[in-house]
Amino acid sequence: MAFLVGGTHSGCGKTTVTLALMAAFQARGLQVQPFKIGPDFIDPGFHTRLTGRTSRNLDGWMLSRDYNVDRFLRSFQESQVAIVEGVMGLFDGYDGASEAGSSAEMAKWLGLPVILVVDAGSMARSAAALVYGYCHFDQDLRVTGVIFNRVGSPGHFQYLQSAMAASLPSVPVLGGIPRDQEVSLPERHLGLVMADELALDKPWAERLGELAERHID
Repeated sequence: MAFLVGGTHSGCGKTTVTLALMAAFQARGLQVQPFKIGPDFIDPGFHTRLTGRTSRNLDGWMLSRDYNVDRFLRSFQESQVAIVEGVMGLFDGYDGASEAGSSAEMAKWLGLPVILVVDAGSMARSAAALVYGYCHFDQDLRVTGVIFNRVGSPGHFQYLQSAMAASLPSVPVLGGIPRDQEVSLPERHLGLVMADELALDKPWAERLGELAERHID
């Protein structure tokens, strides 16, 4: 099993959702190989601490397609699940006129489906319009599911599900993650706090896994 976790924008919750999925698969006894798009070293630090396997960087801006594909396949071959965390928004890359360096480009290079993370904290039906745009912007990209993050209440989640069912029934809503300060990663002006600065203990990992089990199909 392999897929890419992409987001609508930076700060939408990609890393928290990615870590929750990794923790849930680990709790089921599956070996997870993590990857991160771009030269980022902070997110891979969290991946590595959680899974016990070195998170590998993939980069469509500085590295060739063949190199990225080879790195992915070599690293994945001893694991049962590969999870690639995207960078910035799904289509953000080298420039505004192409997909170069973007998560979307990498997903197509590797032949991976995309799970789209959407910050629904201040949206209701508009979230479906946003997802519709992401799903139709590039017809060669496979967005196979959506996870709404920062959901305010069960009623809010039902509203989001209804909006998706009415306007985009072909794309399943895989889950709705509620606001949870206990598992949210702290941020600062230059990005996330580094993994070595936090106590990423077993209870924290278990809470992440439970978050995915409870709120993601």
